Amino acid sequence: MVFLGLFSLLVLQSLAVGAAFPDETIAEFSVNMYNHLRDTGEDENILFSPLSVTLAMGVMELGAQGSTLKEIRHSMGYDRLKNGLFKDLVSPRDFDAVTHLALINAVYFKGNWKSQFRPENTRTFSFTKDDESEVQIPMMYQQGEFYYGEFSDGSNEAGGIYQVLEIPYEGDEISMMLILSRQEVPLATLEPLVKAQLIEEWANSVKKQKVEVYLPRFTVEQQIDLKDVLKALGITEVFIKNANLTALSDNKEIFLSKAIHKSFIEVNEEGSEAAATSGMIAISRMAVLYPQVIVDHPFFFLIRNRRTGTILFMGRVMHPETMNTSGHDFEEL
Repeated sequence: MVFLGLFSLLVLQSLAVGAAFPDETIAEFSVNMYNHLRDTGEDENILFSPLSVTLAMGVMELGAQGSTLKEIRHSMGYDRLKNGLFKDLVSPRDFDAVTHLALINAVYFKGNWKSQFRPENTRTFSFTKDDESEVQIPMMYQQGEFYYGEFSDGSNEAGGIYQVLEIPYEGDEISMMLILSRQEVPLATLEPLVKAQLIEEWANSVKKQKVEVYLPRFTVEQQIDLKDVLKALGITEVFIKNANLTALSDNKEIFLSKAIHKSFIEVNEEGSEAAATSGMIAISRMAVLYPQVIVDHPFFFLIRNRRTGTILFMGRVMHPETMNTSGHDFEEL
């Protein structure tokens, strides 16, 4: 078996690859994959990198021919691209003796906030899950100018309004977008509204203004069997023995037997991958003259390139556990 390993370290200072991909292609795939993970999972955290999975399947597109190629291009949205996602990246000679392929795709995110949270402002806060149980979590805090907007979900629950907050990372090109329903409204009520066009509307409608932000420290790590996900999204031929991967090899029996995607993100005071200690006491909510975003219940988020719209990560946090960052190990894949 040959492993097609795509281990991606997304470091903001050097991240320019997102600009090469049509944002609408990745946005639509992002939403489709998120919906599948939401529908097939329980009330769990979700995290994946649409860009990373798109790159991984672009490698498979290189080797596919006939109906297998058409299936990949249509399901991934590559049929919008004149020459596919990649050209001449691999040679058929590389796979002449191969019959089983395993696609191993791992990615984690590293970046610092443009305006960092001060560790001394982090306090203990109650986070209310959708089942109304509570957990005590470290809650970061700052006041500052961020991109913010309020949108209608079309319902009468809690006024039918939800909040969108965009927090930029250093350099302003990459940001985290947080989508938060009102406390009384479960995230499950908001999730079906998420579409590629709505994400674009959020990005175009948020305005820079002073906002008071309460954001939990959180870590999400997830390993996804892409075989199940891609089959559900319409990509099936590449996983069976009569797959047409003859652009990779003259061996007509070659097929993709395994596809794994693993992702990791830690959000903290500096941005990611940094430890901070502080006193732990309760924070009280105070009346202010500008919007408050208090992320003390489940939320949806994405990390995107603000210039191109390319979605680097998408997910949700149902329970914001923290963990020892040394505990994630992509070597185990």
